[in-house]
Amino acid sequence: MVIISLIGEQPIPNLLPLRYLKPKRAILVHTDRTKTVAGRLQRLLAPEIEVFLLHTDPYDINKIQEDLEKPLAGLERTELAFNLTGGTKTMVMAAYEVARNYGAPFFYLQSEGKSSVLYRYRFEGGEARYEGKETLPGVLTIEDYLKAHLDDPYPQITGPRHTFEKVVGKALEGAVDEVVVGVTLAPALEVDIVVRLENRVGVIQAKTGNKARTKEGLDQLNAVCEQRYLGTYTHKILVVNQRWTRLTNLRKLAKDWRIKVIELPSFTDVTPYLSDEDQKLLREQVKKVLRGEEDP
Repeated sequence: MVIISLIGEQPIPNLLPLRYLKPKRAILVHTDRTKTVAGRLQRLLAPEIEVFLLHTDPYDINKIQEDLEKPLAGLERTELAFNLTGGTKTMVMAAYEVARNYGAPFFYLQSEGKSSVLYRYRFEGGEARYEGKETLPGVLTIEDYLKAHLDDPYPQITGPRHTFEKVVGKALEGAVDEVVVGVTLAPALEVDIVVRLENRVGVIQAKTGNKARTKEGLDQLNAVCEQRYLGTYTHKILVVNQRWTRLTNLRKLAKDWRIKVIELPSFTDVTPYLSDEDQKLLREQVKKVLRGEEDP
């Protein structure tokens, strides 16, 4: 199988189907704006998949069709499949027409909700027909996710820097599929904990004492999940050992920024561990966030 993928600014909608379907070859169609994203994906997928980069114009539909048809010469219809999830709308229109001309199947990945769902389509008499859908199992690792968004030499695993971070990470083991404590994403940009449940990833900042009652953790999470770093699909979680009962301004800001706040007051300087109740709360809330079952 040869999969033609339209590359947008978010790498995961292209990485997930390629990890899942495991084609022999992949053609990543990118523009000047998304060349870096395509390069990261090529680095991640090779050598298991033979990856080719194909540059095109983001808005000239005729040019896009011409560029798409060049590498397809000599390939049979049964060998092709198109991923129409990414790219500009014009790229999607052009790729749809090429797929129809070849009678090749195409698919779309819905990955913003509780799970990653692949919707498949095929052509009959030149008309697209819905073929079915399937939920993707966990096919990514945290390392995959981070490297899809970052350039070498990052990410760098640094390990826990303080006790609260270590305790929170330990409590989450077994509740999610993967936990990594202490990650540097860029110079002066660090995240305390990264968690993964199936193909969904979240970042956690863990704050204690006076810092737990300030805006610092919220600002850090927003910086980490900017487009140039981990992107807007990454879940944001702030874990604090203080009650925010009277901090209504911070609660509203966290909600506006779609950051889940989890309060674990059992951890103190005198009792540097989590109570059973707080451990249970932490595990349940993080799983709900990653499953898309609870809004901040």
